[in-house]
Amino acid sequence: MTNRRSSPNSGRAADPSVRDRSRLPIVGIGASAGGIEALGNLFDAMPADSGMAFVIVLHLDPTRESQLAAILSQHTDMPVLEIVDGMTIEANHVYVIAPNSYLRVAGNTCHLSEPDEPRGHRFPVDELFWSLADDQQERAICVVLSGTGHNGTEGLKKVRAAGGCAIAQDPDTAKFDGMPHSAISAGLVDRVLAPDRIPEFLIEYVSQGYLADPLPSDAGNDDEPSSIDPILSVLRARSNHDFRNYKPSTLSRRINRRMGLIASESTDDYLRMLRDNPAEISALTRDLMISVTGFFRDPDAWTALNELVIRPLVAEREDRSPIRFWVPACSTGEEAYSLGMLVLDAAEAAGKQFDLKIFATDSQECNLNTARSGIYPAAASKAIPDRRLHRYFDWLDGTIEIRKELREQVVFSPHNVLRDPPFSRIDLVTCRNLLIYLQPEAQKHVMGLCHFAIRDGGHLFLGNAETVGRRSDLFSTVSAKSRIYRRVGPTRHDIVNFSRFAGKADQKADPSAAAPAIPIPPQGGYTELAHRALLARHAPASILVD
Repeated sequence: MTNRRSSPNSGRAADPSVRDRSRLPIVGIGASAGGIEALGNLFDAMPADSGMAFVIVLHLDPTRESQLAAILSQHTDMPVLEIVDGMTIEANHVYVIAPNSYLRVAGNTCHLSEPDEPRGHRFPVDELFWSLADDQQERAICVVLSGTGHNGTEGLKKVRAAGGCAIAQDPDTAKFDGMPHSAISAGLVDRVLAPDRIPEFLIEYVSQGYLADPLPSDAGNDDEPSSIDPILSVLRARSNHDFRNYKPSTLSRRINRRMGLIASESTDDYLRMLRDNPAEISALTRDLMISVTGFFRDPDAWTALNELVIRPLVAEREDRSPIRFWVPACSTGEEAYSLGMLVLDAAEAAGKQFDLKIFATDSQECNLNTARSGIYPAAASKAIPDRRLHRYFDWLDGTIEIRKELREQVVFSPHNVLRDPPFSRIDLVTCRNLLIYLQPEAQKHVMGLCHFAIRDGGHLFLGNAETVGRRSDLFSTVSAKSRIYRRVGPTRHDIVNFSRFAGKADQKADPSAAAPAIPIPPQGGYTELAHRALLARHAPASILVD
């Protein structure tokens, strides 16, 4: 029997929330080649009474009976069970996937299904991670171990968007570093650890208050100052991002997540650490800039957009005339490319060609770099219809790559929708899953910005949890279900007021990190603002020497 060393924390009494079945921490683990050795090292170091449950997906030969449960039983005193459909998940148990299966977790229950895709085009690790993100939300915990390819990376996007925790094996300790390296390179991982170090971190993490109560008590009122204000002041000064127009409840959850990851006991402790640690400032900023996107996300809404907006636009627009779209907060670009596919398909069906320009903007350069490359994990292909997949993508070593024909239609550039000037003469703005994170006044500002940017009769496409609210004077409803709206009324310059959205009236600032002055002219108005923005973005860098 392999020696199983105890974690330094294994003697601590388990948190009551861990023992509550509804609060059972479920750890999803994905691996491929070299994964059995990594799993053995992990469970050698994992106490049998951690209060967690472990659900494992490993790439298995579908033609052979699996011996994985028997092998892992030699590395742990916990029961190790091969999953059958409908099996209930219990604490201090290990569950391993059966061959030729997809596994999803819902309500502490395992659900198996048979893959439709041929071998080589299956993504069982992503499937598990997607289900944990849906079911566990902030409590989702996912681990990527040794393996080839990019399996797991696409699933971790959803885990991180939900506020869950992502861990990757240190590539230097992996027999095959493809899977962990892919997740790390995508910026989706909270910890990079050798397998025998993962148990200690997990035990510490699940004992934190974040998992027991992801929403702090001071996060319920979006109008009153809270303990996170000094943290936002540091971010405003050190990262050049102003989050005061975001909902405090959202910010508090994400800050609490970071505190749980580094075992910080209070916001004061976290604030002190944040001031001294630039890496944590970057990590927190990335967490707060929530990126939720995908190809044809909410497919029914995209079908409606195609039928109600794209095809009619292509039919009425003359051959070789311009078509202009804008995708603010585009994240890693999937939505912008989805728009391009719809227009190119409709243009081909109508026998037309257009001067198509899709302006896709985001405030995070790392997102824009991914978008410009046009390379995504192969699991992203599940949302793309086969015909479009064959036409617009190339398969390349476990990834899909946008072909030049489509990539040339999209222009990616940095832009902060709350601070920077808008585009103009736009036929369609797709602003999805941004408004839900903003306070009402900021939402009103974004609506005014979109109205200014869209041409008369153009359209606005929002996320499935968003509406134009009380701005019915600016937009009429085309499809309430699909969140599609048409611009109405004259262009109004008075509703685009940037000086108000450098942030609310300054609250007590962090004395160690004074916020830089916002470069908005006091009296120059919109024209001067646009002039300065153009100079800052397009003029070459220069100096004057006397």
